[in-house]
Amino acid sequence: MFEIFKSYQFNQEKARAYGFVENSGVWIYSCQILQSDFVMAVSVVDGNLSFQVFDKETGDLYPHVHMESIRGSFVGNVREACLEILYQIRKACFEVQDFICPQTKRIMAQIQEKYGNQLEYLWEKSPDTAVLRHEGNQKWYAVLMKIFWDKLEKGREGQVEAVNLKHDQVADLLSKKGIYPAFHMNKRYWISVPLDDTLSDEMVLELIEKSWNLTSKK
Repeated sequence: MFEIFKSYQFNQEKARAYGFVENSGVWIYSCQILQSDFVMAVSVVDGNLSFQVFDKETGDLYPHVHMESIRGSFVGNVREACLEILYQIRKACFEVQDFICPQTKRIMAQIQEKYGNQLEYLWEKSPDTAVLRHEGNQKWYAVLMKIFWDKLEKGREGQVEAVNLKHDQVADLLSKKGIYPAFHMNKRYWISVPLDDTLSDEMVLELIEKSWNLTSKK
């Protein structure tokens, strides 16, 4: 559950307005879930969030919510209720960390508004790579990477954020400035687009919509 906070920063002023209370550097918030049968206690220390769930009637800790080996409809309902609260807290109390490229932040904000998707950081060994995927079929329609420029353009220095997108006319697009063969993906079907303002926001969003449409089928 905690991966949804990756690339987000805790905002103390927003958290206080939301209902968090600070005590010796620990920010605490609690609420009732599942028709008030449980209490979810959330704490944030040095920007890192954690939570516990307690049975409201007995006060006993309900550790099953964190034990992935435990399955079942009931514990699933508890986890779903907790995740809903976590998303609410992220929206109200956290901010997206700054990206390398200003265009990246603009594009990601517009993706969230249009498609409702958040970046998902799936690989511990690739902490600078995230995917955007459909909620239904779980297919990726975009892969955001922080990479060195020379992965796309030999001899060019520095880092850039680039997004890999699916397209059905890759060969035609590669003649355009600001579009490269896909890094680390099938170059027949995917392209890499650096988010360095070479392409306008409108053009990038059009390419994202194309990729979204091509990957929307089951």
